[in-house]
Amino acid sequence: MIESLFEWLLDPAKRTHYGYWLSSLLVALIWAAWSWNKRKGYLQTLLSTNYWCNRSTAQDLILALGNRGLFILLGIPWLLLTLDIALSTLDGWRLLGSVQEALITGPWVIACYTLFVFLLDDVSRYGLHRVMHKFDLLWRIHQLHHSASTLTPITTLRLHPIESVLYQIRGSLVHGFCAGSSFFFLGFQANSWEVWGASAWVIAFNILGANLRHSHIPFSYGRLEALLISPAQHQAHHGVRTMKHNYGSVLAIWDRLGNSWRSGKLGYQLPEQAQPLVKQLLLKTIPFK
Repeated sequence: MIESLFEWLLDPAKRTHYGYWLSSLLVALIWAAWSWNKRKGYLQTLLSTNYWCNRSTAQDLILALGNRGLFILLGIPWLLLTLDIALSTLDGWRLLGSVQEALITGPWVIACYTLFVFLLDDVSRYGLHRVMHKFDLLWRIHQLHHSASTLTPITTLRLHPIESVLYQIRGSLVHGFCAGSSFFFLGFQANSWEVWGASAWVIAFNILGANLRHSHIPFSYGRLEALLISPAQHQAHHGVRTMKHNYGSVLAIWDRLGNSWRSGKLGYQLPEQAQPLVKQLLLKTIPFK
């Protein structure tokens, strides 16, 4: 039971795996060393007691453990849901006709399937995130994530239980659709490139400082921000007056197309203090200032 509660620290498919925390710390050290006199203060803050021991971070941990415990108690069969979606997708394609032979063969199968899953996963995250900001009821659910007054790697799990369910359903839809499409067009279930039991692109994304997105380290990709969402850009998304920008997870193209892209070099301001947790769980509108 205890191990299941802290599964988010042990699963290499999740950003919060302890190994990715260490790799993000290494990225932060390299970033600070590049201009030590100007940036050493960021590392001092990172290692300070006040950064980790405050109301906002305590709420992060409560929600991380609470959501995980709730999922364990409910026993929601996410894998069965994904399988059901895969079979429904396969049946849907069959209504349109049949494929006489695989469209792609050889070593290109894994490469194309990995790219297909990555793109669909990334654009679906962008889409769900954006609608969570657009509609009042969904925003009342999502505002809990934005109420953090201190960003730490645990803040990525600072989600209302309803939002956690919505993202789980999104994941099942994406992977179920990809699996069903694979059976139809290739004749078998293709697999993504995997390392340590997780998709290769997930590993690469997480190792290269993904946990800095929820931190105070303003790590920017510079000109690459036109292509990839940097930690600094996501931090700007958490700003009180800049949260209608940078909804994307990995690729910046979706924000470009949706006219919501913003540079990570511009300033932002987090909420002054974390609001009462119960009030937010009950979907009460909270003021951001």
